[in-house]
Amino acid sequence: MQNTRRRSRRIRRHISRWFYLAILTMGALVMFIPFAWSLSTSLKPLSESLVYPPVWIPHIFDWENYVKIWHLVPLARWFGNSAIAAIGVTIGNLICDSMAGYALARVQFRGQRLMFIGVLAMLMVPFQSVMLPVYILLRAFGLLDNYYGLIIPLAVQAVGIFLMRQAFLNLPSDLEDAAIMDGAGRFRMFWQLSLPLVLPSLLTLALISFMLSWNNFLLPLLVASRPHLWTVPLGVVMFQQEYFVNWPYLMAAAVMTTIPVAVIFLVFQKWFVRGIATTGMR
Repeated sequence: MQNTRRRSRRIRRHISRWFYLAILTMGALVMFIPFAWSLSTSLKPLSESLVYPPVWIPHIFDWENYVKIWHLVPLARWFGNSAIAAIGVTIGNLICDSMAGYALARVQFRGQRLMFIGVLAMLMVPFQSVMLPVYILLRAFGLLDNYYGLIIPLAVQAVGIFLMRQAFLNLPSDLEDAAIMDGAGRFRMFWQLSLPLVLPSLLTLALISFMLSWNNFLLPLLVASRPHLWTVPLGVVMFQQEYFVNWPYLMAAAVMTTIPVAVIFLVFQKWFVRGIATTGMR
């Protein structure tokens, strides 16, 4: 009887694993197929990109599409603008979100729970609903058409505060008690004791913040009215004209836009998974 039960459990485990693997494989294909189509279209001549039915593998691999887009538009300038904005947003989130998350997790003050509920509520507010107030504030403070307008509105994110709060909650309170007995202040406990222990969550927050800024389209659309301040997502729209779209150029620019984020994610993938896993423990 025991052998039969063990076999049935093993069979169930194998079936469940294959079932989950099949679901994950289907999800990966759904996400990969658009990128594969973009890569295929970016290597086609213009005439072949408009052929119906569409062809997945180009008859002629036109690598010149990736070279020509650098001369047609100031793509290097747009990449630089995206990098400046993404780095600024990442630094801002690392500083502000970590400090706010620490305060909500380790510091007891009046209205703490209410403030945390407010942070959770902000997670459900889409940027489209606050576009007009953000634009009015940026115009009032003179932050249009400069880098500050691309960085400051995204320098603090509710998802980052929530992520860091969960990370600090996982730390044992005995460490802070010992630090208090040694005469450490609150900021010293945060900077020298707690912050190094949540390094995976900090790297996760950095990756999320960088991707959020790099792929952002609506904020640069509000802030940057001059082409020299456009970011890559906004500049890619240049290849879409009113009556004509050069699909190979458009897809080549889109593929090049995804490369920096993909490389960063692959490099820090282990830390990203670890940070997500540790923040969900409590």
